[in-house]
Amino acid sequence: MVGLRGWAHGCVCLALVFCGCGREPLATETGCEEVAPGDVVITEIHANPDGSDGDGEYIELFNASGGVLELEGLTLVSSRNDGTGASQHRLGDGQVAAEGYFVLGSGLESLRNSEAALAVRCGEVIIDWVGYASTRDGRALELDGRLVPNDGSNDDATHWCFAPETASEFSPGNFGTPGAPNSVCEEAPQEGTCREGETRRAIDLLVPGKVEITEWMANPNGPDGELEWVEVSFTESADLYGVRLGPQRGSLGKPIVADACFPVDAGTRVVFGASPAAAPRVDAELDFSLGNSNERSIVVAVEETVLDSVDYVGSEEGRAWQIDPDGVLCLVDAQPDHEYREANFGTPGASNPSCAPVLEEGMCFDGDTARPIRSPSAAEVEIVEWMANPSMAGNRDGEWVEVLFKAAADLNGLVWSDLAGAATMLEREECLSVPSGAYVVFARNSDGAENGGIPFVDAELGVSLNNADETVSLSINDEMLDSVSYERSRPGVATQVDQWGLVCDAIAPYGEGDLGTPGAPNRPCL
Repeated sequence: MVGLRGWAHGCVCLALVFCGCGREPLATETGCEEVAPGDVVITEIHANPDGSDGDGEYIELFNASGGVLELEGLTLVSSRNDGTGASQHRLGDGQVAAEGYFVLGSGLESLRNSEAALAVRCGEVIIDWVGYASTRDGRALELDGRLVPNDGSNDDATHWCFAPETASEFSPGNFGTPGAPNSVCEEAPQEGTCREGETRRAIDLLVPGKVEITEWMANPNGPDGELEWVEVSFTESADLYGVRLGPQRGSLGKPIVADACFPVDAGTRVVFGASPAAAPRVDAELDFSLGNSNERSIVVAVEETVLDSVDYVGSEEGRAWQIDPDGVLCLVDAQPDHEYREANFGTPGASNPSCAPVLEEGMCFDGDTARPIRSPSAAEVEIVEWMANPSMAGNRDGEWVEVLFKAAADLNGLVWSDLAGAATMLEREECLSVPSGAYVVFARNSDGAENGGIPFVDAELGVSLNNADETVSLSINDEMLDSVSYERSRPGVATQVDQWGLVCDAIAPYGEGDLGTPGAPNRPCL
């Protein structure tokens, strides 16, 4: 209506949806002369129903006259918003109670879906007029339900909105409130604000330092497009409003939430999933794909401000990458208590376990603690017995060497070699500790049922002992610790060195009957 009465004399668009035209009142006698401008107010227009437009269109009128209103003689006119292409429908007998609604199935050829106007006239006198620029399929255009309907309130384009999904679905796919008070229009978003419940407030904006990416599944056991996820942890409370994720700064996805505040408390872990099935709990959508190979990155940002980013190389199927409480990057261990779905290991939405410590060179694990390896010196190590030609087992199974350690040491890093140049290093992450005075047995086979009954095997012997003309050496870090050479060996008899350094054949039986004292002091040579 725009405050003028009459028909179009040129139009001007007021907003995206509504347009207003100047009009001049024209008097006439039609039988509705008692209806004054503003007594009837257009409050709802359904011009674009879901389905056939002609079958579902309607216009809702409100009686603002203060008394019972006779509708006979009034005319409804539909046209373009410049007044051209008009069609009209004259109303018959009918009454509307004070502050009551009257719903008219348009009765016109068809309401226009865009750049259109509607008018209620008594003869040539404009009782009410509304122009609209566009419609939405299945959604009625409503005057804000918080307002008292009158010919002033429906002039303002900001007082109109499309029926929300919370409005009545009066027919399949069609939302509106025909014949009832209108829906409440949402407030227009204000810069720097977000919606929390029914109100708007200032955004508690995320800034760098408030969030960190703590875990992600790049290569799930199953379809990547459904089961990938990223976990983001909040170090301080803030709103998730406007957060975007992507593989790099220049390739960020759409904001996770466009208008809702989505407040998150400090300590909360938000899981972004490719689908609801990605993790036991998915809080928001992940709208980009994580890479499985080569160098990759994940970025979390608000608008163009990067809040945090992580880099990783490759992946292992079914194991999530994580940042542990100490800030260490690793793949989650494939342990039963980390399996959140079949053959997929991680802790989405829960605190991350500590990564297994990474050993530096020259270190070993003593329980859960890493410490330097205690390597023996040449003065602390002596090869004192060896079985080169067993009888109760084949050479591959029954050979062994005994070493006396004169001081406590670790076996880690010891290297065995022979005349053929073969060399085998004892490589373990755990500390292979032996006490001072220990007789340590290195054997080809640790199974007592197969090695001739060796009482106890401490470590693997990685070289084969020739029956004759052989030299066996033990070293560490290219330093020779000890070496023995022999010209012959008797079948089933170990060669020993006694406490005075004399070399002789062993005489005590062990296991299944071969002679030697593996793991025990040697008897004196006679």
